[in-house]
Amino acid sequence: MTDKLAHIPTLTTERLILRAPCAEDHAAYAAFYASERSHIIGGPLDATAAWQVLANDRGHWPLRGFGWWTIDDGTGCVGSCGFHLPGGRNDVELGWSLFSATGKGYATEAARAALDWAVAEGHAGHWQRIVSYIDRRNTGSIGVARRLGAVDSGEAAAHDPDCTIWVHEVTA
Repeated sequence: MTDKLAHIPTLTTERLILRAPCAEDHAAYAAFYASERSHIIGGPLDATAAWQVLANDRGHWPLRGFGWWTIDDGTGCVGSCGFHLPGGRNDVELGWSLFSATGKGYATEAARAALDWAVAEGHAGHWQRIVSYIDRRNTGSIGVARRLGAVDSGEAAAHDPDCTIWVHEVTA
């Protein structure tokens, strides 16, 4: 059995570079996941657990042929964005987390680039649905989902009843 994709593509937008997660990003992951801001996505976490999140973001690529990028605004890692499909789920999730540099539209810009990549690469046509699981209290991410054109399905996520499922309508 071979890896589905050994190379992680780099995406560029007007202000951002979406690149492969690397070991040097650990400090940004550790600082974010140690903060109270991370509570809405499972934190706070210690540095070891933050390393596991970083490794998971990177490791999804060879397992599935898609995954997470580091969001870099030219100063280094300010967040992460991408797709994942954990075992046992049918829907591909588009997610984003800004570790710093909030309020600049970076999450929307990065997620739009990720969606465009999925369509251009033909992934979106093979995925059952692209969804975002968003905690009902996470008004920032709800705003991002709306700006991307996603619609709240009204369904609760099976893995977290505090999250609703936002469905991204993409044309493959």
